[in-house]
Amino acid sequence: MCRAASAQSRKGFLYQTANYHIVLTLSHMICLSANEVERRFGILRIPNRFSESEKQQLETTPIVPVTGGMLGFPTPHARSGLNILNLRSILGTDPSKPPSFFDHPWYLAESFASEDCDPGWHFLCMEVLPDSISQPINYASSLESRDLELPSAAEVVLMLFLHYAGSSEQLLQRKHTWCRERASQDRFVTVGAFGRSGLFVSAHPGGYASRGLGICAKLKKNFG
Repeated sequence: MCRAASAQSRKGFLYQTANYHIVLTLSHMICLSANEVERRFGILRIPNRFSESEKQQLETTPIVPVTGGMLGFPTPHARSGLNILNLRSILGTDPSKPPSFFDHPWYLAESFASEDCDPGWHFLCMEVLPDSISQPINYASSLESRDLELPSAAEVVLMLFLHYAGSSEQLLQRKHTWCRERASQDRFVTVGAFGRSGLFVSAHPGGYASRGLGICAKLKKNFG
């Protein structure tokens, strides 16, 4: 079960179904169970699954602080292929069959694109933090005081596609988020603009700033 706490109050209302939980406090969190992630993986044709022992361990999660709207979801230890290149291969680049990737070939030979998502829980903001808009990537250092950090590109892609599989809603339609990976030519990866043309994976110099770029921060894994 996902539990959430705001900085002002640890009291909230928990609405539970068989597969996912929504916790409402002063902010809100959508938290997917391992079974619900597997169901959505099935919709997306992603073959990775949890072991039964993993599912038992993931039944209870720590109390976590909520920063705006957040999506919490686990990924399995059987993580091979939970990377951008393989997800692109599975979901394709045909915008008439969402969710899909925009057909940008630039990252096909980039090392970050084959990095598998870490296993365990992931808690990501579903929109970029308002104070992070039009900020260069070094703004991420200011997140540490809030126990937040940059997400990986694979985490952002999974968040967007898992949410779409359950709701048909496309998050980050007009925004990109900085990600922690560094690409070639001393650029940093960004993910977003998830719309009619598919999901964009791009890269920019660290000093780049734009009204369409911010940070979908993730909680550090130091909650307990």
